[in-house]
Amino acid sequence: MIEPHRQNCQGRCGAGTLLGTKPRHGGGPSQPGGAGGKDPNGETGVTATLEQANFEFAKRLLAVSDRDVERLRANFLDLAEEFDARTLADHTLFPLEMGWFYGEPVWHELAPEKRLMLNRLSFCQSYLTTAVAEVATNVLNLEAALGTIIGDDPELALYMAREVVEETMHIRAFLCVIRKVCAHYGLTLDQLRTANPSLRMASHYVRGHTLLGWLRGDLNYYYFTRYALNVNQKTVERCSINEGGMHPLVRTILKNHAIDEARHMQMSRGTGLVALSRMRTPLVRTLAALGYAHFAANIYIGRHRKDSRLPRETRTRTLQLCGVPRERAVEAYREWRDRVNQPEDPPLVRAGRAYYLRCNHGYVDDLPVANWVKRRMKRVIDAAYADVARPAGGGDVAPLEFDELRRA
Repeated sequence: MIEPHRQNCQGRCGAGTLLGTKPRHGGGPSQPGGAGGKDPNGETGVTATLEQANFEFAKRLLAVSDRDVERLRANFLDLAEEFDARTLADHTLFPLEMGWFYGEPVWHELAPEKRLMLNRLSFCQSYLTTAVAEVATNVLNLEAALGTIIGDDPELALYMAREVVEETMHIRAFLCVIRKVCAHYGLTLDQLRTANPSLRMASHYVRGHTLLGWLRGDLNYYYFTRYALNVNQKTVERCSINEGGMHPLVRTILKNHAIDEARHMQMSRGTGLVALSRMRTPLVRTLAALGYAHFAANIYIGRHRKDSRLPRETRTRTLQLCGVPRERAVEAYREWRDRVNQPEDPPLVRAGRAYYLRCNHGYVDDLPVANWVKRRMKRVIDAAYADVARPAGGGDVAPLEFDELRRA
């Protein structure tokens, strides 16, 4: 059980509020539109001005959510329950070019049906990780909503609570589909979880932000940093929706999820900017901004220089589930990560990485920090994404462009 954040008698907001104090300055530059406006990419929409201190954008986002909430089950769990893995045929569940080990020698060594299995298990692992991350988000959102409804804007608390309702339905739908896909291959959810040690990072994420929030009396750091996670999820999901061979029913579920997450992404961006503006001193804001840059640099699509053991083991063990011996799977991962056989990523991956970079640059540009801090932040993130920030052959890598999605 997570204990409430401690309350400070000197006037800071109490248990788990999103924001501790009013902005000390005017915040970032103004930007047309505003959250809740037409923003299919969710990249813009809220900047940290004094006018947004009352979170008017949360009311607009809640109004959009109100229009969809009655069909929440129909848009997710009903479709997941309707899904029959026997209809998979030759359909993919994950963008082919973004699939783990796509185009590598080990991928070519697999029989066609095993390649499809690897693609589908990549989907299962990705969305199992998403489901776990959404549980972590729910824990922190409810913790923040409790303090916010006591000591800050009640409308913001209501919207955070609504996101919890939506995320819970997403989780139920994802787990339903994942179990069916696993059963199709004679696997269980327990086997999938055993092959995904990276899931435990969600627990560390919650404990870290809870401890930091308890010490500070607010969850500003959580809200300031979560935008990068939204961008990463959105990039892969939109590519899945656009994939020609995707299973149509799963595509519809992911499309509905992307529509919800575009709104959540606007919320993350808006609350992140305001949260940073309410941090107490320029030094604290600078440290938080640089911390965000290093956090964003460690979130990745495809192959990445900032490798770590848990994601490495997840990819290796998933390859083993497809019948690849452990020794070969470890070697295949090393070759894939180090670009031994494919120095450049497939075009879709490069465009996705460029999109992630563009979104983060836009976020950095709007932060209420000094220009030298913004330049430093961009250098940190660009260094991890050097393959698209500074392509070896020169020129630019065009980022992904997404059209506005509408529910069927």
